Amino acid sequence: MPDPSDAPPFIYQLAWSGVAVVFAYYAAMTIVFHWNSHRHIEITRYEPPERISPGVAAYLIEGGRSERAFAAALISLAIKGYLEIQQEKDWVLLEKLKEPNGTLPPEEAGILASLFSPGGAPTYKFSGRDFGRVWYAYKEFDELLKETAHPELLSAHAGVWWWGIAASYVIMAVAVSGLPIFEKGTQWASIAYLGVWIVVGCSCLVAALRVWPVTIRKLGSFLPGNSRPRRPLDMNDAIPFILIGPMFLGFSFLAYLSSLKFVVLVVTLIVMTSVFQHLLEAPTDAGRKVIAELNNFREFLACADADRLNRENEPGHTPAVLEKYSAYAVALDVEHAWGEEFAENLLELLQFNQSYSRHWPRRPLADHDRGIIELKIGHRK
Repeated sequence: MPDPSDAPPFIYQLAWSGVAVVFAYYAAMTIVFHWNSHRHIEITRYEPPERISPGVAAYLIEGGRSERAFAAALISLAIKGYLEIQQEKDWVLLEKLKEPNGTLPPEEAGILASLFSPGGAPTYKFSGRDFGRVWYAYKEFDELLKETAHPELLSAHAGVWWWGIAASYVIMAVAVSGLPIFEKGTQWASIAYLGVWIVVGCSCLVAALRVWPVTIRKLGSFLPGNSRPRRPLDMNDAIPFILIGPMFLGFSFLAYLSSLKFVVLVVTLIVMTSVFQHLLEAPTDAGRKVIAELNNFREFLACADADRLNRENEPGHTPAVLEKYSAYAVALDVEHAWGEEFAENLLELLQFNQSYSRHWPRRPLADHDRGIIELKIGHRK
């Protein structure tokens, strides 16, 4: 017997058929965009591709993510003599050494401009308790990096993704239209209440999907055979579990107002669109060529410098001398000692912050911001 408190079975059959169509559409487009029809000859490169900075290199290799690129750009600035990075156990101090000139890539010049205001203090000591300035610099860096890489080297294929989003809204509308909540006499306040809990549950679910990879990467550092520094769990890793609470509460109320079948449908649509938003970001033909060249250069770095850098660079202590290609070694995931720890700490900090703050509020600098901003980076053993 059909459940009188739920939508008719044919409504769900229609909705799930729509989900299957959207999934097939996303999957087909992802395969098309990632299909490499041009074979690139593997030739060892002893230098990185021309006009490809460490930040752009990491951005392409990471498939459009900017956290590792930000760390590589900071190291690149240090190698070029614009910035000094001093790390001693739990603390990192950034000191500006000279003004940028026209030779710097736009994204690296943007970091200096964002971190150090004209006439302000030339040093920043940062900690996880107060990292507003670093987050602001990262957001500016991310925008400049997108301008550099898109659309020539990388495309988000946003139009394709939005067509899937539009279809998902139609599917959800069809399912909602069949719920008894829309029977005659239902108050609009109840309908609005239903929408509020959809937003609460969806927001927490999307945030959890963003931060879980960070915690999973840290857990992976304890697996046998792992060559990276071990990264113990800390308070930030409680965030994915904390998000489960309001997410469960939101979807529980939604299930009470609608049905469990409807909640499963909503969760499926959210997970599908969130995952494919990242998967649809793919390199263009020019981008594929650059990535192939970067992989060839990575092979050279891995054979020539990886073992030595991993032995000589102690995690938690800035090397006395940063070598010519140290930034590329971090960008291409070759160096697994100090540079890897530095990149992983920044990646963790930035990804956790993005989970609940996609747009950092831009505000005038307060007096306490003009001196030293503390950003503690945990030392990993």
